Amino acid sequence: MEWFAAKHALLAHLPVAAGLLLPLALVAALRPGRGIRPWWTACRYLGWAGLLGLLASLFSGWVLARAQGYLIPGHWLPQGAAPDLRRHLLYSAAALPVGVAGLWAMHRPRKEHQGLGVLPLFLGLIWAGLSLMTGWTGERLAHPSLGLARPPAPRLAPAPPAPTRPEPPPSVDPEAKLPVRALDYAALQPLEADPVKSQAHGGRWIRLWADDAGAAAYRAGSPLPEGSLVVMSSVEDHWGRPGPDPGPLYALEMKGGQPRLTFYWPRVPAARLAETGGQARVYWRSPDPHLDACLTCHAGGLLADPMTRSRWKLPARPKAAAPGAAATPQQ
Repeated sequence: MEWFAAKHALLAHLPVAAGLLLPLALVAALRPGRGIRPWWTACRYLGWAGLLGLLASLFSGWVLARAQGYLIPGHWLPQGAAPDLRRHLLYSAAALPVGVAGLWAMHRPRKEHQGLGVLPLFLGLIWAGLSLMTGWTGERLAHPSLGLARPPAPRLAPAPPAPTRPEPPPSVDPEAKLPVRALDYAALQPLEADPVKSQAHGGRWIRLWADDAGAAAYRAGSPLPEGSLVVMSSVEDHWGRPGPDPGPLYALEMKGGQPRLTFYWPRVPAARLAETGGQARVYWRSPDPHLDACLTCHAGGLLADPMTRSRWKLPARPKAAAPGAAATPQQ
């Protein structure tokens, strides 16, 4: 059907060509006398060719109109079509009954020496004029540069919009779900060469990281300046040494002259659930009431006093004996 619709312009040339040639043959078939019968055949041939071509072009045009959206589903004629398209349809529809009547007039019984008569000529001229007008309006519809704009598609009933899941509004706070800056603590300055054990933070092994301003204040034992950031990473203790399980991540940032605390523990071990109230994943941020106890020690942005900082560092591992060393004889 798509191929047939695409051939509408090609099929429309057949009734137009018959409309151009048929009047000449009908005029030649008017005279009486011997040898007139071949003109009968010529008129009838052109009539049948034009009528069959008109039927094919009408059907292909209807299929093309359906494909381009000019026909609303359930209707055979365009609803609210442009005036130029209505003229094209009117000429083509009127040419069909006139062509049938003219073909009937050409096939009336005649004697061998008689012409076809005036009736076939009259109907044939009307049919030819309608066919030419149909082709002319179709040509102008297909080529808007000739002065006639392409007809707009009729206003079809809009399809209901597909249900879409509303997207959540973008979060204004980039750290609403994760402490983004604190997780990038390895980009800050390390304040200890090795982890130290802190009893104030659950007996975990900790290590401090700070930006330039925070590092200077920490070493001087002074309050943190505005905008500085200090992050403390931790790991769980395992037989007196840092173990394989990561502990919580602590962060302190000065904003508006007040410390802003963050406590992030992505996976709380089963043995530590009592510390978090049974929560298996914790992300607390100021002013969360869970951090009130932390503010008692860090009010005003103060870090641990240099005299009270933990100095419990990793115990040195015993040196292994050199291979091949001789054993000391016992006495």
